[in-house]
Amino acid sequence: MILLRRTLALPEKPIAARLLLLLCLCLNAVPAFAAPDASPLTEESAVRLALSRASLADISKGGLSVAEGQANAAGTYDNPELAYVREELSGVSATVEETLSVSQRFDLGNRRGLREEAGQARVSGVRRQDEAARLAVAAEARERFYEVIFRQGRVAALAEWIERVQQAREMVLRREQRGDAAAYELRRIDRERVVADTWLASEQAGLERAGARLEALLDGGGSGASTRASGSLLPESKPMGLEALQAATASRPDLLALGFELEAADLEGRAAARWWIPDLRLEAGWKTADSGNQGRADGVLVGAAFELPLWDQASAMARVAAGASQAARGQRALLESELRAELAGLHAEAERLHEVATRFGEQSGAASSDLVRMATLGHAGGEFTLLELLDAYRGATDDALRALELALAARTARIELDRLSGSGLP
Repeated sequence: MILLRRTLALPEKPIAARLLLLLCLCLNAVPAFAAPDASPLTEESAVRLALSRASLADISKGGLSVAEGQANAAGTYDNPELAYVREELSGVSATVEETLSVSQRFDLGNRRGLREEAGQARVSGVRRQDEAARLAVAAEARERFYEVIFRQGRVAALAEWIERVQQAREMVLRREQRGDAAAYELRRIDRERVVADTWLASEQAGLERAGARLEALLDGGGSGASTRASGSLLPESKPMGLEALQAATASRPDLLALGFELEAADLEGRAAARWWIPDLRLEAGWKTADSGNQGRADGVLVGAAFELPLWDQASAMARVAAGASQAARGQRALLESELRAELAGLHAEAERLHEVATRFGEQSGAASSDLVRMATLGHAGGEFTLLELLDAYRGATDDALRALELALAARTARIELDRLSGSGLP
């Protein structure tokens, strides 16, 4: 990565030096805006690309197909049975009997229907689990997107610091040529420039890494994310009221999924409780008997059979269903309890961080601009020393970086708040 260093020979004319500086900054400092031929990457488009990945769709469709297949299997009727029997008796009264029959088993307790309903409830639960997974992916995409915006802002703030230091160097260089400045001042500025250049190089590396992490989540749809990402780091408004957020948590996908799991377990338990209702087996067919010299006889075969429920063969299934119901009920109660407490604290934090970041950005921006202007004019007039000028420049940079940190904290709190309330999907 090419950066301006002390060894770089700058033109003696201030205007030419400034033009060269701006050109180098444009080429080397990663800009905060996309190239003209690249469409901007917004938060909305980043989330959309992250959620539209083919691999994510495969996971969702595959899991849903498994749940639907299991539900269909649970509701499948027993196949009818076709039987053929031939009996031959030898001796004086030799006879040959043939029987052709069809039998069908019927579930009088509707256990099959209850298991099918349980399977369909689990299908609905899988859909809600997919929504919960998509909610987590959307939150991750937002976090990585705003990490890029944050790094862009830091690079821009440090590039502005370097430009100010270069302007100070030009003033000191002119004064040195007139004999009004010591060589120490020029060396002191060069040292400040080395520090600024090194810091900028480090931030550029951080921006490149943040861009790569965002591109990885977008599966190729976010090529050049470090330069294309565009958006406001600080949320435009405060979060919605706490009561509205708490009401929104009732429709959180993971809570709904636990509700469907509880419903499925209850249906399985009801099916297991009907173990004592026997299955009915009906049979119908045709029977023929050939008695040789005595002739041949044909007739209809009709039969019915019940399974005697002497032993409870569904006790294990009932225990499984009861345990699953108890676990789902406990998980839902625990999650609801944690959400109430965590949501209240996070809402207060998000509101407070938004207020602090907004106020600090407004106040520090104006104060830093005034200090830089006063220090620049004072140094040019001989009222302030070079160290006071550099201190003003560094202070303005520190304020800009601190404002970005506060804005990122406010944005992160807002993303987490949306995730907790279940309102983070587009």
